[in-house]
Amino acid sequence: MSHSAYYVPSLFPALSIPARMRAKAHYSGNNVGIAMIDSGFIPHPDLTKPDNRIRCYYDAVTQQESPLPPEQPEVYSWHGTMTACTAAGNGYLSRGLYSSLAYKAHVVLVRTMDEHGKIPTARIVHAMEWCLANAKKFGINIINLSVYADEISIDPTHPLNNLVEEASERGIVVVAASGNNPRAPLRPPASAPSAITVGGLDDKNTLGVRDNDLYTSSFGKAADGMIKPEVIAPAIWLPAPILYGTAVHQEASALVAMDSMTDEMLMKTLPMLLAHTQLPLELLRSKRPAEVRKAIEERLKAEKIISPYYKHVDGTSFAAPIVCSVVAQMMEVNPHLTPQEIKDMLIATARPLPNYPREPQGYGVVRATSAVEAAIYGLKNVLSSSDIETTNEVADEYIEQMEAHEPVIAQQLAQQP
Repeated sequence: MSHSAYYVPSLFPALSIPARMRAKAHYSGNNVGIAMIDSGFIPHPDLTKPDNRIRCYYDAVTQQESPLPPEQPEVYSWHGTMTACTAAGNGYLSRGLYSSLAYKAHVVLVRTMDEHGKIPTARIVHAMEWCLANAKKFGINIINLSVYADEISIDPTHPLNNLVEEASERGIVVVAASGNNPRAPLRPPASAPSAITVGGLDDKNTLGVRDNDLYTSSFGKAADGMIKPEVIAPAIWLPAPILYGTAVHQEASALVAMDSMTDEMLMKTLPMLLAHTQLPLELLRSKRPAEVRKAIEERLKAEKIISPYYKHVDGTSFAAPIVCSVVAQMMEVNPHLTPQEIKDMLIATARPLPNYPREPQGYGVVRATSAVEAAIYGLKNVLSSSDIETTNEVADEYIEQMEAHEPVIAQQLAQQP
């Protein structure tokens, strides 16, 4: 069955990220900075209200630096705004419901898509170079890349992979989306050895672990032979902002308003509100509220609309920012962690999906609370009696791989308390 065939209940159309990650809300990514290298952005209220947490906007297309991105939404603005709010949004327009895990983290937004919808490799490389050059100035601790190079390459000397390695050496964690095609090879930066590459989980918009399924993610191995992706995170049914002031926002407002009306109010206001939607004009001739409601419901479902301000989205582009938000929580509670230690903890505390091969899921589903507790207390102290055998098996396998490729790091991992 395809993903689009699943029905999302209208009563609660998208579980919040904290709920589906079973995360502790008092960790917020405070004092941690996330750079989002993506298509483009607007200064969304989930990032700017009640306090502005955008430290800088850099346009890698025009190579200009500004305090904030442009107010006017463009075609290239939506993807980056959605990933940024997935990583660090506070859910301001949903009264906190659709917040990220790192709702107090500050962000640096880097646009890479031009007016023609192109993001060439050279521009992503330039964006990375700018982030590294300005990391101290703007407090960048994590870089999220939900974009990828034109080339298929696992070569660590590829300029983008090389920059990921440089960032890691400087203590900056790089998180990359694996891609959404299991038949397509990995591309930089997802193929960089030091990147935390994130694949997708389909949790069916439920909290039932037994409902978990793999999302259609790209996978493979890095140049050092390590499994990519290392971990998976929710990649479908995810709440993300609708860009206000757009036609989509206008239609969402009209549809949600009509959906909540009584039959009498609906039929009376239909002539006025129908013009703001893509519903067929023939509905104006209808005398049956049930027929109108069915059309509204189908349109809400087709456009994945949750509220006037949010819709649900899918793709590893959004799984990666979720992992960024977990990393931000880990760095909040333990600022001294290295990128390698963070990756080790995410892997060792992950939960493998049973009855699925290792390659497309890496070491399994990220567990936010366990990863944060590992950052506080050390890996061995957070393994409960119920999952210690499985988790140790995953950790041992990872250490064996590390010994073959990175013996010094593996030795440090084995000596962790």
